[in-house]
Amino acid sequence: MALRRFAQANNASTASPSRSGASSNASPASVTPGLPVTPKPRGRVSIGIHQSPASTPSLSSSIPFDWEAARSRRPPPYATPSQNRSRGGRNSGSNSSSLNGTPARKAVVKKKSIVEKVTSIPSQIAFEISQFPNNVPLPTPRTSACVVGGFLHFLHLCVRVSQARSAQSSDLEWNEMLRETEGRSWFDWTMPMTLFLIAASVTNAVYTFTRIKLYRLYRRAEPVSSPNAKFVDSDDLDFDKLEPPSLAVRFRVGAWNALIAFWRFLLGLKPSTKLPSSTRKSTRVQQLQIWTPGDLEMMLFNIYSPVHALLWMATNSSNWIIMLLIMGTVGVQLNTMMLSYKTLIKDKDILHAEVMNEYNEGFVYPRINPIRKDVAIMTHQSEVVNVWED
Repeated sequence: MALRRFAQANNASTASPSRSGASSNASPASVTPGLPVTPKPRGRVSIGIHQSPASTPSLSSSIPFDWEAARSRRPPPYATPSQNRSRGGRNSGSNSSSLNGTPARKAVVKKKSIVEKVTSIPSQIAFEISQFPNNVPLPTPRTSACVVGGFLHFLHLCVRVSQARSAQSSDLEWNEMLRETEGRSWFDWTMPMTLFLIAASVTNAVYTFTRIKLYRLYRRAEPVSSPNAKFVDSDDLDFDKLEPPSLAVRFRVGAWNALIAFWRFLLGLKPSTKLPSSTRKSTRVQQLQIWTPGDLEMMLFNIYSPVHALLWMATNSSNWIIMLLIMGTVGVQLNTMMLSYKTLIKDKDILHAEVMNEYNEGFVYPRINPIRKDVAIMTHQSEVVNVWED
């Protein structure tokens, strides 16, 4: 027990917290000679002489990021304030001179001469031509669709008014009708204009519903429950841009699939659910076709669809009011359905994002950078007590 008492006396004489005259700048000469001294640990930055190792900063401790300081744009405590720093993270000569109190030097900007401006005109024109039509300030897709759809409706109204004026009255005699229509051609400008309007509506509808993008699911072995998914041949290093097939090929494949489905339905056969063979699983992946319509085409389809063109053909002087009401109802119904479905998709995306955010905030982020601190304990040879010697 003598060794234990000796160690306690040594500790009280060297590092007692009750000593009021202790100073952080104490020299080794103030230590009583002849007594063993516990060496000070190296590699650790100590804040105070009487502080515990647990309260000192650790090299492996994780300090949480100060989001409030980042949102309020506070200057960092270890560097130059952000308002006095130049772009790119480097301090320019003007900033350093202004901080030292000397007047800042004005930056010199070289201006182009007239010769350089004139010689650069052809290159600017070529650049603008290469950017056409992306550099043309066009209106929004909704505005463009409203203008184009309203113009098509106006053209069809003019066609129907012209056809109604050239039509004969129903109370005319057969002979009078033959006499009045003698020498008049049945083919006038309204016929090609009507065909053009119908073709424009059908073309827009076909273009809207045939815009797709292809995606390949390389990590999905099980079949996807989607009618737009199919297995295709693909190599492991096939990372080229996927191009959808042409419209003619898609129409031909769709007609063939419709014919096969029709005969299977007549013969009472079940749909084919054949999966790729096991020998080709490594070279066959699932390809998913996703419909990607544009805003302009969708809005134009709502305003002037093939149904509107057919309703205009059935419009005459006796039913034009009810036909206009039907056309307006069809347009409003399509537009409402489109906007409601877009809102539904956005709400689902927001809900899914919030679910992932709650999962990250509750489980992922607290476990990424946990706050830790090192606690070290050091002893001296004189503090070791051998119970077998007492």
